[in-house]
Amino acid sequence: MDMRTFAILYHLLKTVTSLSSTEIVDVKEMVAMFLHILVHDVKNCVIQREFIRSGETISRHFNLILLVVVRLHDELIKKPMPVTNNCTDPRWKCSRCA
Repeated sequence: MDMRTFAILYHLLKTVTSLSSTEIVDVKEMVAMFLHILVHDVKNCVIQREFIRSGETISRHFNLILLVVVRLHDELIKKPMPVTNNCTDPRWKCSRCA
């Protein structure tokens, strides 16, 4: 993920859901920990070392961001559009030829 995509996700989470920083962890750090856990499939103890936070703090903020992302599923996940019979797009031509 590049910095622009991270910034867009951060802005979306902060503005749409009114997610705010805690005394201990900033929203950017929460999102970074969340994405790092998902992308690299690492355990809590690895994140503890890398972000210098307790396991409870990491777990609490991971679950908070997960809950926010689940609430935003309508904005984050695009629903597929069905292909109609009169579609002229050549990508779908072969699927109707059978």
